[in-house]
Amino acid sequence: MEIVVIDRMKKPELKIYNEIPDNNGLFINPVVTIGNFDGVHIGHRKIINKLISSAREHNGTPIVITFKNHPRTVFHPESVCRMITTVEEKQQALHSLGINNIIMLNFTREFSNLTADQFYSELLIGKLKVKEIVIGYDHAFGKNREGNIEYLMKLSEKTGIIVNRVEEEVCDDEVISSTFLRGEIDKGNMQMASRLLGRRYSLSGKVIRGAGRGKGLGFPTANILPDYTDKIIPGNGIYAASILMKDQAVFHGMLNIGYNPTFNGKEKSIEINIFDFNRDIYDENVTIEFYEKIRDEAKFDSPDSLIKQIKMDEVQIRRIFENVR
Repeated sequence: MEIVVIDRMKKPELKIYNEIPDNNGLFINPVVTIGNFDGVHIGHRKIINKLISSAREHNGTPIVITFKNHPRTVFHPESVCRMITTVEEKQQALHSLGINNIIMLNFTREFSNLTADQFYSELLIGKLKVKEIVIGYDHAFGKNREGNIEYLMKLSEKTGIIVNRVEEEVCDDEVISSTFLRGEIDKGNMQMASRLLGRRYSLSGKVIRGAGRGKGLGFPTANILPDYTDKIIPGNGIYAASILMKDQAVFHGMLNIGYNPTFNGKEKSIEINIFDFNRDIYDENVTIEFYEKIRDEAKFDSPDSLIKQIKMDEVQIRRIFENVR
């Protein structure tokens, strides 16, 4: 069993296990939750908060069991898996919430064929020796998702293992879920995405050379090639965004996602004009944080019309950042 230790400065170290370990004194009174946790949004936070509080009641260890890959990659390998968080982002988000032990499994066909009883009896109880299980309102595990709340409650009566169900979290009369969050990101509704995530949505990648049109218009841009092709790119449009450099410096700017229709572009690009900036950052790895979409991408009659609109965009986006604390 491989254990990866990630140092996060002044926090207890984060330990990643790539299989469920034999708990021979490794964890005291473990309390676990199980799920994909893509996004680690505020609905997930409700589960994590309950996990941590239950672990404290048992003087035990809170543990998250999650997956490196989405189950969809096994059941529907032909489909595109659209992640909200990468594996590393998921680990960081869980750690920031106080989780120091994560069991991060590969979701395989073999794993999907485990019955709920096998997963519960052999792995959770037999190997991990759990004290309590915390699950979300709609969670189910095991083959054919037979390990639902009713099933777990029956097993709880037999085994004495506590099962704690966490009710759904609602935002604007909508149950918060990863599916709901993906839809808001697709629409470019980054203010709602920020509410649902409890943080701003981000995208990391390398700065590459583009067509150079921005410089010709008087607004040079850094073109970003995302690190992960499966991570969701917000909908086409113009955004207020910040950019984090490799030296941890942060700058604001206006970002365009789309096809540059004024110039009949054929390929989608992500490019940011960085305010008050004059450095060569080609080939650097950067992280973009999205604040607000101000308009859709549009085709203009001429480059001059486009320049006029970009100048108005800049004024609007600078005002947005004046109000950011």
